[in-house]
Amino acid sequence: MTKLTIVAALPLVLTLAPPLSAQDAAQAVQDTAYVAGEYRVFTGAGEPASIDDIVAEMGRHQVVFVGEAHDDPTGHMLEATLLQRAYETYAAPRPVVLSLEFFQRDVQPILDEYLADLISEKSFRGDSRPWPRYETDYRPLIEFAKENGIPVIAANAPRRYTTRVTLHGRESLSDLSPDAWQSLPPLPYGQPSPEYRSQWMQTIMEVMEEEGMKCGLPIPKPTEGEEAVEAPAPVGSHNAMGNQLHSQVLWDASMGYWISESLAARPDALVLHMVGGFHVARGTGTPEHLEAYRPGTSRMIVMLRPVENVEAFEPAPEGQWGDFVIQTDESRTLEALECRAYLAERAK
Repeated sequence: MTKLTIVAALPLVLTLAPPLSAQDAAQAVQDTAYVAGEYRVFTGAGEPASIDDIVAEMGRHQVVFVGEAHDDPTGHMLEATLLQRAYETYAAPRPVVLSLEFFQRDVQPILDEYLADLISEKSFRGDSRPWPRYETDYRPLIEFAKENGIPVIAANAPRRYTTRVTLHGRESLSDLSPDAWQSLPPLPYGQPSPEYRSQWMQTIMEVMEEEGMKCGLPIPKPTEGEEAVEAPAPVGSHNAMGNQLHSQVLWDASMGYWISESLAARPDALVLHMVGGFHVARGTGTPEHLEAYRPGTSRMIVMLRPVENVEAFEPAPEGQWGDFVIQTDESRTLEALECRAYLAERAK
């Protein structure tokens, strides 16, 4: 189980990892001083596989979608490994391109300037609005790309526009200026597929069931003199639930479109797109929009999934998670560390 890209979380399965003290766990979370754990590679059908198998399969495709859990250090280590292996294996016969959900399209010029060594890293990080935990999670990808001349796509739609969709609906983007449209996919962007909508609704229901819970336990009611501890409102708990789905779809459409544009400029490229798992799981989301913009593009999906037991393959509810699944150690995620700290504090 793992957090998704959308502002939602699937119910946490508490692990049997050795307990941390509340102080140690809180410090690990604060400093993001977490380390990679165990992992196992499987095919989408659940057969044992290896990183070598994934790299070999990459060469048969134009796009490799790598779906991560954002708070998983093992997954981030593996993303860096896959990028390095792809470059070492394929950069001579064909260009390797890195595409990232974690940068918004309007900062592409800033990203390009940094990769070309035209601006300092301090200026780059100050102006490009990098995601939280950039230092540990995404900087290794950017620095490897910079060192080896790998182009990087800032693939996500600007957050101010996804927020506008949430508040005012997808049609509200037509009110923006032509300059604003330059950082968006062509309007109107695509609709969610029935499969994607179903996955979204299932996630929403799971999150709503967890309202008032933390780490699998009810959030305690405050005693007299204590401040109230409130659970965050779940996604979909207000009237904008439909708009939130279309805001999510704007992310997918944007990423699919900018990948297609990169392939139009470099038809022989191998594009590795790093993204939250929900956007690509079971082939829906971003892969569907890429197909709409560039029909016939050959693609594969690698899912990075934190699980309680890396040895026991966890199949998808329907179909397959992807072409390959790398199961990682759930006990090393930030969510697990936070819960262990929370439960240790409650046990005092």
